[in-house]
Amino acid sequence: MILAVIYLLCSFYLIRKWRVFRFENISNIQLSLAFVTKLFGAFILYYVYTEIYRDRQTADIFKFYDDSLALTQVFFNSPSDFIKIIIGIHEDHFLMDYFINMNHWDNSYESVITNESRVIIKICAIINLISLNNYMVNVIIFTMLGYIGIILTIRSLALLYPSKYVTNLFWSVILFPSIFIWSAGVLKEPLILLGLGMFLFGILSIHKKKEKKWFYWFLLGLGLVILLKVKFYIFCCILPTVSLLALGTIKQYKPLPLLSSIYLTVLLVILALHLYNFGFDPIELISIKQQDFINLATFNRAGSYFEIPLVNSSFLDFLAAIPTGLLNGLFRPLPWDIEKTIHILPFIESILILALISIVLFRFVSFYFSKKYI
Repeated sequence: MILAVIYLLCSFYLIRKWRVFRFENISNIQLSLAFVTKLFGAFILYYVYTEIYRDRQTADIFKFYDDSLALTQVFFNSPSDFIKIIIGIHEDHFLMDYFINMNHWDNSYESVITNESRVIIKICAIINLISLNNYMVNVIIFTMLGYIGIILTIRSLALLYPSKYVTNLFWSVILFPSIFIWSAGVLKEPLILLGLGMFLFGILSIHKKKEKKWFYWFLLGLGLVILLKVKFYIFCCILPTVSLLALGTIKQYKPLPLLSSIYLTVLLVILALHLYNFGFDPIELISIKQQDFINLATFNRAGSYFEIPLVNSSFLDFLAAIPTGLLNGLFRPLPWDIEKTIHILPFIESILILALISIVLFRFVSFYFSKKYI
């Protein structure tokens, strides 16, 4: 407990002194309060997975940490083996000596580019060396990493929009339901936010700032590596939008034609990789990943499971599934999908997303007609 308090105080000191956390319109008190809010989100997750869903072995916030304890022990038994495992050099005896003691080391599916579970377990094991295996310290560090990612994302958007909107934008992101809950705790999501923040801040700073170009290129590259390692398919999803953002900072383009060109290019690349033997078929990977998740949901009798169009390793099926995927991703759960209390939060989020999209479309249409007829 004392160690966790020390790390918490260090976190507040970091927020107060580090230049990354300096905003013109956001005070240190607000920044510290936002971090406390993130920790409260971590507490909610802890409560959910200890009082409602009590199977620790399958609990997202515990499973990587629990496996990391076995890996941390390797450091004290054989530091050289620990280093080899961390950098990805595996010897034959590692399976029976070390990996057999972990439940999720080999739980990532073969369809993904990298084994995401192993990445998080390794990071937790490294943190354990400085946290003395203290779970709460791990929570604080992961929450801080996700918070830094949010801060970098806000700083990225501040390069594009007037500073008077930054405070409202900051709290809107902090309190957005999914980010409030899932960007805290020992999870993949804080690292995803960190990678995304580095990537966005790097790519926008390269075009907006004149000094330290090398540093922003490094930041961009590091963020890219984090996204590729932790959630490859999330990087693929945001790549078209980030490309649009990057091109827009270089030269003024009409958004709709540019966005259409980017997505058409992406679809053509996917089709080419699917039709020709390049050793990497995105459609096949998506199909296998989809079936993996269906099997996982049905095996564990997930209450949030519902039927979706199958890709079946077909490009046409993939295209046909896109509209349903967009609607499900943006607006599910619908009112009749709510079966448990935990479904209420994402339902509220769906309402917020629908409201935001409606406001944006209304303003876009109003602006378009005002420019056309005035």
